[in-house]
Formats: sequence, C-alpha cells, structure tokens
Amino acid sequence: MGHLAFAAATSHVGAIVKNPGADPELSGVLHEAWRRLDAEIAAARLDAVVLVATDHYETFGLENYPAFCLGVADEHEGWAEFGNPGGTVAGRPAVAEALLAGLTAREFDLARSHTMALDHSFMVPLAKLPAAAAAGVVPLFVNCSTPPLPTLRRCLDLGAALREAARALPGDPRVGVIGTGGLSHWVGLPRFGDINDEFDGRLLGLLERNEAENILGWDDATILEEAGNGALEIRTWLVAAGAAGGPARVHAYRPMPAWTVGIGIAAFEVAA
Repeated sequence: MGHLAFAAATSHVGAIVKNPGADPELSGVLHEAWRRLDAEIAAARLDAVVLVATDHYETFGLENYPAFCLGVADEHEGWAEFGNPGGTVAGRPAVAEALLAGLTAREFDLARSHTMALDHSFMVPLAKLPAAAAAGVVPLFVNCSTPPLPTLRRCLDLGAALREAARALPGDPRVGVIGTGGLSHWVGLPRFGDINDEFDGRLLGLLERNEAENILGWDDATILEEAGNGALEIRTWLVAAGAAGGPARVHAYRPMPAWTVGIGIAAFEVAA
C-alpha cells in the first residue's frame, strides 16, 4: 500500500526566480518560507511528487486542451519560456501510470501525455523546492485559463481521489502532492499589478480552518472581478487540499507588487 506522505501549495510566478531580490523585506520572508517548506519535503522522504499546475499555452493549445492531464514520461523538459527555469526533470512513470489507472477507476478520466513539457508553473516551484525535484515528478495539469474550466468542486474531489489512488499504489511508495498557482493577480489585463490581499487572506483562512468546502460556492465571475484571472489557479490549491484532507499551515503570505502577485506558501496536514 502506498502512502500520501505530504501535501503543500505555493504560488509560481516567474519573477520569484527572475527577480528574487525585489523588495527584500517582503521577499526575504517568502524565500525563507520556501526553504522551510523544502526542508519538510526532504524530511518526508518522498518517492514521487505529484506537481499540480496549469500551463500558459506552451504545452497545450487549441489543437488539444484537456481539463486534466497527467504526465507519464521518464523525464520532462522545461520550456524555459521568457527566461524562466528550464532543464530536465525526472519523471516517475510507474507511479504516474498506476495513479492514472487508480483515478480512472475512481471515475476521473484524465488525459495522459508521454511528452509533456513543463512551463514556469511547474518549473519555478521546482527551482524553489529542490527536494521535490529530487524525489521525481508526476506533473498534473489543470485547466485554469480556458473556459469551460473544471469546477472548484471537481478539483477538490480530484484531490480526494488522488489521495485514495496514492494509498492504493503497489509497494510502499511515499507520495507528495504540491499545488502551484495564484494567488490574486491580473494577467494581461488593465488591472495588471493589482493584488487583493483581502481575497487572499479569506482563501488562506478557510484552508487553515479546513473549510475548503466553503470555497466551492465561489463562482468564476466573482473570482475574476475580485482577484483576477490568475486567481482561477486556486484550483490547484483545492486539488492539494482535497488530497491532504486536513487544514493548511500557512508558512507565509505577502502581497508582492514587485512580482505583481499575492504570494502564498502553505503545507497541509494529511488526514489519516
């Protein structure tokens, strides 16, 4: 039997690594939080990390745009788009294939990819969390940008199904789940650079109280208005929360105007 040994979530904007020293009083707190989160990942002794992220029209386009897609390759290339991190990331194909079968048995019909390349939504968190990269990655793409989007409930339920599928893995692999995205930010819109720390605080507070169900009533139009199109990426946080089944422990939150994003970093207690 497998073991879901760790769950977390973090923002992923490219400026984290391209302009790391911006506003040192704020960014220093965040970099320290990533170091602490990375130490937790290393201590969890993971055999694979399911990295839940979206894509910004690098890997998926109009010829094929799934709601969910699991990468099952031996290795995955980073796009290195616009100066973001590149390189090769080790995959965990045996774990990926077994999770895909387990999720299908639990009525989640995910697409699969044997050639899935990774944009900054995957590669920036791996740059900040090298212990996750060292464990080997099963990339899980979630459509957070091209309507119709999977519902918030579907994403939370996918996380719960992922927890069950991980626990049903053969052998005794230790699996982690890390969601990446958000928090409030406007991409390519007139409000680019705005941050809604009240929205971000409300989201993080609900996750800290293990009340993710109360997020499910939020509609996308309201999220767009209050927190921007980038906040639609909270779907990846809900996958991580659903996988964990327990409350979040927020390591740090800071509105980062220099990075144009509200940055959140959290781990989750994994329910028995």
